[in-house]
Amino acid sequence: MSKWTIEKITLPLSVDWKITRGQTKVKENLIVTYSDGKLSGKGEVSFLTGAGQTIEEAQEAFNQFLQLVPREVNGLEDFLQILEEGDFPAHLKSALETAYVGFLAELMQDTTQRVLGLREVSSIETSMSIPHMDLSKVESYIETNNLHRFSALKVKITSSEDIEFLKEISRIYKGPLRIDGNECFSQAKDCLKFIEKLQGLNIQFLEQPLDRREFNESIEVRKNSPYMIFADESLQEGRVIDDFQLGFHGINVKLSKAGGYYKAQRQLKEARELGLKTMLGCMVETSLGISCTMNIAHGVDYFDLDGFLLLKEDPFQYIYEEKGRLYYSHQQ
Repeated sequence: MSKWTIEKITLPLSVDWKITRGQTKVKENLIVTYSDGKLSGKGEVSFLTGAGQTIEEAQEAFNQFLQLVPREVNGLEDFLQILEEGDFPAHLKSALETAYVGFLAELMQDTTQRVLGLREVSSIETSMSIPHMDLSKVESYIETNNLHRFSALKVKITSSEDIEFLKEISRIYKGPLRIDGNECFSQAKDCLKFIEKLQGLNIQFLEQPLDRREFNESIEVRKNSPYMIFADESLQEGRVIDDFQLGFHGINVKLSKAGGYYKAQRQLKEARELGLKTMLGCMVETSLGISCTMNIAHGVDYFDLDGFLLLKEDPFQYIYEEKGRLYYSHQQ
């Protein structure tokens, strides 16, 4: 008899993770498993730092799912319909879907990409994130962790006062920087003043510098910024509508925001049709969650899949990193 289970895992971090919304040294995620006693699939529920999402709410939603789902699911289409009928948070839907698809892949003795009907990608090049920290710690952090092996660094900023922070990183690391504001600006004029100060630095793009509720401000910044502006928090579970062209040059898609493989693929497809650049991102999560995201990597422009590299220890080891590239461990 098939069975769904959920368990909490505690993930100590290798760094004090500090962003605009808050900071933490430990993450707690949930692991969902679907098993028939012989074969199984797993999915990960990951949580935004400082966003008010709770383990308890996700567990309660999982209990509601158990009341809705039949003991035996009649295929993937039937399962996706069940997820649509339930009012479940996107990060739980993502974990449930990836677990069920993983189970089907084992059952069919095939890869997840083939089950999804996608072209396979065996390796991707990821950026590596630098949390906000004191200037005095930057050089040691970059050198100790050998961040020069990554083709780009993603820098977390918390305000317009972080110019010196960026300059210090640029003094040590010569590759391009991706600036992640996590909605730290509320007005276009302040954001554009900050952008002016970036002149002379190797900036690849800015990610969600403005509050998601201030779309008109995003339009103004997009018009006047010499750098690409990517949406992150502005894109959750919904569709990528035409308006995104007005406020952004690209989007950051995450499985846990979109609600699973199919909705994430739809967002990527809609973005490409609008001429937007695409990026796959992640939460602070294990290689289980990262491996699921890599399954939809074909055709994506940029990757920020470093979440498992921020852990002191990865409990799954489904992915490994070498010289800034990620590979599936089963391919070793």
